Amino acid sequence: MTYVAEFSVSGASKPEELKTTIQTLLLSRLASEKIMTQARPEGAEIRVTGSYLLSGNIFSLDAAAANSAGTVIVRAFTHGKSPDELIPAVGTLAKSLSEGIDKGIASMAAPQASVLPPEIIKPTRTVQATGQVILKLEGALSGLAVGRTFPGGERELFVVGNQKLRYYRQGTELKLLAEIPYKVFEKVLAVDTADLDNNNIPEIYVTVMNGETLASQVWTVDGTGLKQIAGPLPYFFRTVTSTGGVKKLYAQQISGTADFYGDVAEVIKSGESYVVKNPVKLPKPGYLYNFNLLKGIKGDSNPIISDRSGYLRVYNQAGDELWKSSEEYGGSETAFKRSDFSDGNGYRQVFLDQRMIVKANGELLVPKNTGSWFILNKHSYSHSSLYCFAWDGGNLEEKWHTRQSDYYLADFAYDENSRELLMLEVVAKEEGVFDKGASRLVIRKVD
Repeated sequence: MTYVAEFSVSGASKPEELKTTIQTLLLSRLASEKIMTQARPEGAEIRVTGSYLLSGNIFSLDAAAANSAGTVIVRAFTHGKSPDELIPAVGTLAKSLSEGIDKGIASMAAPQASVLPPEIIKPTRTVQATGQVILKLEGALSGLAVGRTFPGGERELFVVGNQKLRYYRQGTELKLLAEIPYKVFEKVLAVDTADLDNNNIPEIYVTVMNGETLASQVWTVDGTGLKQIAGPLPYFFRTVTSTGGVKKLYAQQISGTADFYGDVAEVIKSGESYVVKNPVKLPKPGYLYNFNLLKGIKGDSNPIISDRSGYLRVYNQAGDELWKSSEEYGGSETAFKRSDFSDGNGYRQVFLDQRMIVKANGELLVPKNTGSWFILNKHSYSHSSLYCFAWDGGNLEEKWHTRQSDYYLADFAYDENSRELLMLEVVAKEEGVFDKGASRLVIRKVD
């Protein structure tokens, strides 16, 4: 039996009333064929406790379920951007808790069975990952891009943090070949690779903000080092891979009044210069960092957008919405500052959305960061998973997802040749004089 205790409540106008409301909502949503709930704590095998914190209009729900011995078997976190989102947020929290409680109940019923969770989970069946490698990196990093793979199996990786660009060779271990430092007033937002001049050596496109001005750069590999070949350029960059493995580099600009200005358009290299052409027709919520293109059943292109609340939306070419997810995905801590004196801080943060990748077979890869904590101009996440979907023209069906990681997923890549996911996770976020932060690269085979 499972009991839900009253949540602690901070920041709300009627805390005693809200305690009872959350308790009742969560108790009813946890009840299922596998989980029996009760209104009293006496005799409960599982006890759920938690907290609700309201800051401005944003609230955070944190909960933990412990067994009768007091051992926590699962923790879950979620948030809402207004108090009106409490009911769906409790539903999301209940879903996350239910998975762990199910396992906890099963382990109590059969303590002799010890089964490790699979790396890749499919709704219809569970399969073990065919391989996993974890490599440690110094610093709280934010961006990842893949370069060439060499005959011996080594692969080029380009990784960025707030003030750094690194060039690695990854084989059985990770070798740092070059690091480019940036100035304190510059901030690196993203890194992407694309071979626009078709010389089989991909260029490295680094999105950089200098204050509130875009000052992006293009680099290339020069022996075991890096050489800048263009910049500063007034563009945000992102590569988008669509069905069939077609990879294109897109760009967008900034203006004095718009964070993302003008059309999203394809970047073309002409000699030593870069121009943008072939604008992409996107529905109104679409911009450079929240879209991809899915192939429809008739061969048409269906834009998919991750809206500002994190819901996935699929549209037709006319801009009509065809499908919307019931859950939130994405979640990013990468942002840049813009002047704004309306709230007393003097600035606001503009957060970039997580990338979505379409595999050559048309399947869509989407990250999901959870365990969120929003305070003023800061986002913080503590758990992550990566989901794979298939679009059938009317529905985006989940194929599998990775088991939840205890770290924030900053960026990811997919290598079609080796069928590997490369996931850049932040282990320690704080960077300072005495603390350098830490990240890790998780490489997983995908069947």
